[in-house]
Amino acid sequence: MSVEALPYTLLLLLAQFSAGVAAAVLYTQARGVFESSFIRVCTWLTISGAALTTLTAFAIEPAANVAGYRLDSEALDPIRAASLALLLFSCVHFVYVRRDDEAFLATATGATTMGLGFVLLALCASLVRFPTWSFAGPLLMLFAGAIVLGVLTVAMIWGHWYLVKPSLEEGPLNELVLISLAALGVELLITLLNAVIPIGEPFESDALLAIELARNPGFWLRVGIGLLFPIVLVYMAYRSSKERSMMSATGLLYIAVGAILAGEAVGRGLLFVTGAAV
Repeated sequence: MSVEALPYTLLLLLAQFSAGVAAAVLYTQARGVFESSFIRVCTWLTISGAALTTLTAFAIEPAANVAGYRLDSEALDPIRAASLALLLFSCVHFVYVRRDDEAFLATATGATTMGLGFVLLALCASLVRFPTWSFAGPLLMLFAGAIVLGVLTVAMIWGHWYLVKPSLEEGPLNELVLISLAALGVELLITLLNAVIPIGEPFESDALLAIELARNPGFWLRVGIGLLFPIVLVYMAYRSSKERSMMSATGLLYIAVGAILAGEAVGRGLLFVTGAAV
């Protein structure tokens, strides 16, 4: 991997996490079947992710390229503005979520937070778009990864509520796990699509793993540990939750979240040494 690209890798990963959790929180609000205390806890994840994204964006110095990978440095200022707006609206969202008599404003600020998260992802895709086959390549990957990270993290946290209150219906957890499973399938397809389409702007990198994807151990690690392994784990978690074995389901989701984070980090790192948004 490229050491110079690590701040940008972190920026992309944090932006995915923040946007994904914001979308998952809004979904749990709209469903109306989740504990209010759970939704409040999850809003803290959005705030924390947005804060770290903002700090990272402001810490990065604008550059025309990083280790040979050409960047759209003009996208960095809009990324900073979008991440700061995401942080501010996520805090406002948290305030209204705590008020039972402000359901409309809680939903409105939650939708705005999610929208800002998706705008942030689009700007991040613009930042790294030049060597990829198309702006659509990183955009699709960032969006798919964000949904997987967000929904799976929220599902894992929701699993803890069953450990404290076993009488809760298993339906909501089953639903979140199925969404995670579908999102993982979509991300796998996008990863394979981006892997087979030739990059648009060849470049040279002397970083570790700067070799073609077919022979790249990092790519197979990303697919195997970051996608296929979590798919198996999430399916097992679904079967466990259907049988009301919530402790097992939560433990499996823990492992799946860790594997997804590792896979997303490897995938974003590979972008800067191969030009493929995998």
